[in-house]
Amino acid sequence: MDYLLYNLDTIQAAPEDIQLLDAHELEQYTKRGDKYLITRVLLKKELARRSGTPAHEISFDYNEHGKPSWANQQFNISHSASWLCLAFHSAEIGVDIQQIRPVRKMDSIAPRIMNPQQLEYFHTNGSTVEDFFTCWCIAEALVKLHGATIWEACNYPYFYKQGRVMLPENMAEIGIQLFSPAPGFCGAIATRS
Repeated sequence: MDYLLYNLDTIQAAPEDIQLLDAHELEQYTKRGDKYLITRVLLKKELARRSGTPAHEISFDYNEHGKPSWANQQFNISHSASWLCLAFHSAEIGVDIQQIRPVRKMDSIAPRIMNPQQLEYFHTNGSTVEDFFTCWCIAEALVKLHGATIWEACNYPYFYKQGRVMLPENMAEIGIQLFSPAPGFCGAIATRS
């Protein structure tokens, strides 16, 4: 498993990069802008480097939740503020990065991303905004690993306490790695062995 981090504020697309986008991506680019273009170009160039396939020949399939896939390459994407993370693994992978920032409705959002055990711990131990976003990253990495959406996160039985992530025995084939992509950010990668 490995990952690459990019500050999208420091990267400019070259005029010829738009040629790497397929029709669906061109439509998305007109809606979402330059950061979308740069993300797709970086992803396609990295997949091309890893596979030997020319970047302009890479065209993604998408599941019902919009998770892209291509050939036998296992990858996942996350972005927050100006940061982008591309993660790669030999098996399924999910990644999430989040900027740690004040949250006005943390108590109303927490039940959507935490299972009941984690939520109880979160409320009874006066958890910090850093803990909240770490839990968000863990939950999103797990749901992305399975190709689901963040709104299903409360169904994943992880437990985060004092920098450690614990999963139940029936999820023994899944590993979680926490990381700090940049100052003021947190991240998590979920992999299947």
